[in-house]
Amino acid sequence: MNRFIIYFVITTIPLLFAAVQPWAWSFYATAFFTAFLVTFWKNSFATGRASDKFFKISIFFFFFITLLQSLPLPRQILHYISPYRYDVLVQAHALTDLTLSWQAVSYSSRDSIAWWAFLLSLFLFVSVLRKYCTSRYNLTCLIRILAFVATLEALYGLIQALVPKIGVLWIDSAYPGCACGTYINRNHFAGFIEILWPLLLGYTLSIGDDTGVTGFSKIFSSDRLNIQLLYTLAIIIMLLALLFSKSRGGIIGGIIGIVSFLWLVRSGYRSHSIIFRLLIGVIISFLCIYSIKIGFGPIVERFMTISGGDARLDMWKDGLAILKDHPFGIGLGNTPKVLPVYQIAYTADLNAIHLHNDYLQLLVETGFPGFWAIVSGGFVFLWKSILRVKKLTSHQDAFRYFIAVGALSGLISIIVHSFFDFNLQIPANCFYFVMLIGIVYACLWRGSFDEKITVS
Repeated sequence: MNRFIIYFVITTIPLLFAAVQPWAWSFYATAFFTAFLVTFWKNSFATGRASDKFFKISIFFFFFITLLQSLPLPRQILHYISPYRYDVLVQAHALTDLTLSWQAVSYSSRDSIAWWAFLLSLFLFVSVLRKYCTSRYNLTCLIRILAFVATLEALYGLIQALVPKIGVLWIDSAYPGCACGTYINRNHFAGFIEILWPLLLGYTLSIGDDTGVTGFSKIFSSDRLNIQLLYTLAIIIMLLALLFSKSRGGIIGGIIGIVSFLWLVRSGYRSHSIIFRLLIGVIISFLCIYSIKIGFGPIVERFMTISGGDARLDMWKDGLAILKDHPFGIGLGNTPKVLPVYQIAYTADLNAIHLHNDYLQLLVETGFPGFWAIVSGGFVFLWKSILRVKKLTSHQDAFRYFIAVGALSGLISIIVHSFFDFNLQIPANCFYFVMLIGIVYACLWRGSFDEKITVS
């Protein structure tokens, strides 16, 4: 059953506008909980010798803090941890002649609980993916399905770029002539591509360990050449879609992805094969040609603006004003409700509902305790995983090595992109982000480095 749920989610979650509607991500949260309960019932969770206790503790603390924000608290406690929220409630109750009862830190507890449940389901689903991906056969099937879905999305995006009148499914596109796939926002589509293409690159290089093969005759006589060329074509299609999305954050994320990939493989894969050189050469050429075309001069300046020329810095100033009044946070999912009230520096005609910075929005919603818990735990896990992959080499286990490098590169890409956008507020991209964490965990944290992944 879990196999069906995993494949179903991977193939369908980006289709209906990346599951941004509440009913859509609520449906997927139910699927995640179901998969976890099935695995828990069978008592079949993977038990590796290695684990990152700090990461687990930080995740637990994050969910404890964010749940506490959503629960009604006594007046004295609320006044202590969120004095601004307390004053607003006192004034509102004074106008209505009502007695102030227990109230939550969150401005909308229902929204906070809903998003909290979705995030919890995602992190519980990591344990399901970790168990599933410990089999080389299962992980191979998962990556092949991802490659199929991502290639279809990329092809659809290229059609949108070539035929500007084509919208996103049955809705007119807000970015005519840009690749958006089934995403409403081209930046989020670019985030989807930049998360997945390094993983596909790693899988392509893992198909047959060509380390030490230096002759073209040997390369072209290989039985695995056709399948490698097929996946290379898929990577090129994805990169073209990324470029035609015209997303500045996505393009920079793509560059960060290839730089991260090269940095991670530098020590563990010294004898680069011809296939490796050709793939990297094609990818760098695409990115360089596009960068030269648009020019490097305006990139930094344009990074600080969003569509229509509005300044990100103004939006961030309003976000910092919220944080100043709410150091303990405003509750998960409450930015769309609170930000319009604080919209002073940002003077666009439309109300802002996101801060175009995942880190700032996380800080505003969860406060300093929740923010430091999840961010510190995440970065410690990422850094320790990088150290682990640096100790692993392609000679020990090429499949495990390259998949881990690809997954880590995808994580680094979206982590950088998140400084200028809100990709992780999109349920589909948030799912793929967490999926990469599960893959990294399965490849690097389940045992000793010389332990090979076996076929189930």
